[in-house]
Amino acid sequence: MTDPQPSSDPAAPVRRTWVRWRVVLILMGFTGLNHFHRQSLPAVVQEIMRDCGFSKLEMGSIYSAFLLGYVIAMVGGGRLADLRGGWFALVVSGIGTGCLVAFTGLCGLAVSTAVGFASFLGVRFLMGLFTAPLFPAAGRIVGAWIPFETRGWSNGLVLGATTIGVALAPIVFGSLSDLVGWRAACGVMGALTIVLSCVWFQFGRDRPADHPHVNASELALVPHFDPAERQARGPDFVEWLKNPSLVFLTFNYAAVGYYEYTLFYWMKYYFSEVLEYSEDASRYFTGIVSSAMIVAMPVGGILSDWLVRVWGYRAGRMCVPIVAMLASAGLLFSATQAEQTAVVVGLFFLSHAAIGLCEAPTWVAALEIGGEHCGTSAAIVNTGGNLGGLLAPVVTAYVAQEYGWTMGFVVASVVCLVGVVQWFGVRLPEKGTGPNNT
Repeated sequence: MTDPQPSSDPAAPVRRTWVRWRVVLILMGFTGLNHFHRQSLPAVVQEIMRDCGFSKLEMGSIYSAFLLGYVIAMVGGGRLADLRGGWFALVVSGIGTGCLVAFTGLCGLAVSTAVGFASFLGVRFLMGLFTAPLFPAAGRIVGAWIPFETRGWSNGLVLGATTIGVALAPIVFGSLSDLVGWRAACGVMGALTIVLSCVWFQFGRDRPADHPHVNASELALVPHFDPAERQARGPDFVEWLKNPSLVFLTFNYAAVGYYEYTLFYWMKYYFSEVLEYSEDASRYFTGIVSSAMIVAMPVGGILSDWLVRVWGYRAGRMCVPIVAMLASAGLLFSATQAEQTAVVVGLFFLSHAAIGLCEAPTWVAALEIGGEHCGTSAAIVNTGGNLGGLLAPVVTAYVAQEYGWTMGFVVASVVCLVGVVQWFGVRLPEKGTGPNNT
């Protein structure tokens, strides 16, 4: 009996390759690991403070050092992705971040606490700098590889992976630290990030036409664009600020960032100290609420893609974040008024899910506004989101101290409503203008 031979009929349909989804999977690995690293130190904060002699204030400064470097380099990271391509930017970001995660395990070994503290600040600040190109570069890669009709869903997957990293960090990094110590655990996770970066170096490409494993059927999904256009200098920062749509979208994302970071930083404290739930229950409830975004981010992209097909690009893209932010504001306020534990946690969960629906449509809009220079435009919008996040913990704590915790969350709801208004100033084209559209 002979083996069946493949069909030689030239008219037989060619199965489309799925390289684009492997690319998306690697991008999910990058974003998930990056947010895992951001939450790894809080997972073992007691051990670090004991070993290095740091105070709570010093640990807070170490956390802030990362975010400071991240915000400072954000626009430059987006420009790097535009000028050198997303592939190059991700290689630099991934290897640099992996090395610095590993170096974190060496911090605090100095004979002086002050020198150890300075080493932590320096390493985490540099880690923020190397992280800055990640999301603009990932957004650019998605735009070049994924058809316009499913771009929101794909960006939702890449962004949704961040919440998986956040959810896994306390369990995985904490358990690994129990086995080998937190210093060695940093080395392990840094090495894993470098390995992923090497996989991207070998497998990744800026566009499907450059990839040897992409066949003609898959290549036809995404319109061709001239790579020489990517090298154009593009508008400078001042010119970008003259784009009203980008400015309005940046203010909108600042409101989203303020809302999200208010919950990230103060939700667990609110459960344990204000509502007086037990410590174990507070951790459990915080984990439940945080998991809402894992599903919400991709779903927001799916809904947005569907509405674009039904209502057109501008109406379809703006509908999901507007409705979701209105819901977020109302749900958070309702959560502060509820008394039964299940109702409180349920409302916080729904408010977190609603704000998560905004992420993918907002990122896609930022990329589309930028066109061939989408890395820079996305970086500007992301800078706004992180500036809102920088303000949230301080402003919320001040308002809560002066007027009570209910008012602290009410301010977050009001900021969310102000963000809704910003969307009406955003003008989006009826056709995608990402880096792969002509």
